[in-house]
Amino acid sequence: MAIVFRGGWVLAPIFILGWFGWFLMIERYGYYFMLKGVRVNGLGGFWRTLKKNGEEAAFKKLERRRYGYFYALASDVRNYRDRGPVAVRNAMEETRHRISVNLSKSLRTISTCASIAPMLGLLGTVSGMVHTFETIRLFGFGNAVLLADGISEALLTTQAGLLVAFPLMLAYNYLAGRVEAVEKSAWSEALKYESLVFDSEVKE
Repeated sequence: MAIVFRGGWVLAPIFILGWFGWFLMIERYGYYFMLKGVRVNGLGGFWRTLKKNGEEAAFKKLERRRYGYFYALASDVRNYRDRGPVAVRNAMEETRHRISVNLSKSLRTISTCASIAPMLGLLGTVSGMVHTFETIRLFGFGNAVLLADGISEALLTTQAGLLVAFPLMLAYNYLAGRVEAVEKSAWSEALKYESLVFDSEVKE
């Protein structure tokens, strides 16, 4: 708490911004692991079961992670297959868009938090230097303790802004990359399943 007082008023919103950003980040990581569902490499068991025992048995393997991206898309294929390929593709696109929107909402906010933190740190630096010059104007250069207060305020806020921004941006970039990989792989596997379903119906 003493550090907050030494850093001036700007340090409080920097800490609040950092806590808010990490709260959203942890929530997004939880959503990502739910979205990931069965790993792409783990879908080999789904395809083997589908080929050997049919759709019902294959989907029972997916139901353990029923909130995964691939499960949602594959369920669209099953639910709308009787209405034809156009209805299936429209349902898949709607699911894809809905999940993408849910993902982007908080990710955009996290990116904004990481961008604002250094700017708040810069604001604290300016505030600290103004404090320092005001001290010099009133007391001159003779009192080093009073000068140190303003300089400490400037340096602490700059450091706090960077300490909030760097880890948050690194975590954001990693999560955004992993989410993009899951989206691509799930969509690719769902298209493969869609093609398999309608090819089999044509053969029948």
